Amino acid sequence: MVNRCRQEGVIDGSHVAIDSAAIQAYEKKNPESKSEQTGHANWGAKFDSFGNKVTWFGYKLHLAVDTQSELPLALEVTPADVNDGEMAPD
Repeated sequence: MVNRCRQEGVIDGSHVAIDSAAIQAYEKKNPESKSEQTGHANWGAKFDSFGNKVTWFGYKLHLAVDTQSELPLALEVTPADVNDGEMAPD
């Protein structure tokens, strides 16, 4: 879909915004070591725009969006404890 939108000129791709969002999970909490091995939900933390630390149990949605068309280019869902910097391209 992304490739077709590029061919049609809908997506430019010259300016991309990358961010992540918390996704709450309602599953059994496992020990952290087991969550790391299986990729299941885990505890995550982020600072909101006011500098307050927000924690949640679940996953994190990493999203890259074309800023002109506001269409998603790529996404990946990871356990919440995965650092945003690990998912960003070089």
